Amino acid sequence: MPQLNSIQVPLPARRRTRPVLLATAHGSRDPRAGEVLDRLVHRIRSLAPDTDVRQSYVDHMSPSISQALSSLGEEAASAVVLPLLLSAAAHSKGDIPGAIAAARVRHPGLRISYGRVLGPHALLVEALQQQLTASGVAPESAIVLAGAGSTDPDANGEVAKVARLLWEVRRAGPVEVGFASATGPTVSEAVSRVRRLGYEPIAVAAYFLAPGRLLDSVATAAAGVKLTEPLGDTDAVARLVLERYAEALAGQARMNCDCCVYRTPWPGHEQRVGALQRPHQHPEQHR
Repeated sequence: MPQLNSIQVPLPARRRTRPVLLATAHGSRDPRAGEVLDRLVHRIRSLAPDTDVRQSYVDHMSPSISQALSSLGEEAASAVVLPLLLSAAAHSKGDIPGAIAAARVRHPGLRISYGRVLGPHALLVEALQQQLTASGVAPESAIVLAGAGSTDPDANGEVAKVARLLWEVRRAGPVEVGFASATGPTVSEAVSRVRRLGYEPIAVAAYFLAPGRLLDSVATAAAGVKLTEPLGDTDAVARLVLERYAEALAGQARMNCDCCVYRTPWPGHEQRVGALQRPHQHPEQHR
């Protein structure tokens, strides 16, 4: 009797049981940003070696959120999309949820959870303090906390909250807020105000995760005073990412939207109350 050759039927790839942590950053054309974000993800993996940590971006860099979720749809059972964003604004309220909604339609077998943005949080204050110390900023210095700025008043208010928490830790010179775009006061205005009040020395604390165009504009505005490095390359931020991941796994990722621009009629933004939160970008088109 002739020997029959067995037919090798490929088995489906084993789908992971622990949700993948998809760390989703804004993205930048500046290669320095990619380097810092890569180091942050390396720190996260070092702190949680049993967690599969992937990267994706809202803009300018690859893979996009849609591309990353499509890849996970082929190999994973579940994922937590964790926004590497310091404040809740357009990207966290529109772009990322829009990409998640589309992915849920395309990949119904992939369970996708959405974590909270990073700030405000005490670990961000710890990271700011660490960078101030590393830059040689004197404890009695006045600080201008430089944020990106947003058209969402609630997001700007979150930066002001972090400034207050930073003062609570330092309890020395004042901590003022300045923004790089979209709103005021600008960083240069905030530095001038502190100087007019008679405080010296002055330092600018970068409330950014990574370098880029906006942080370069802060550096120009802060000419003549110390400017700290961004926060992404710190253990405190890596620990915070894992804390937000654990929240999402426990079903406790709840956004505080009491003052959100979609709920509260802030002057000049009244038309956004109750509006559909559509992505203002198309992440799947970014390469």
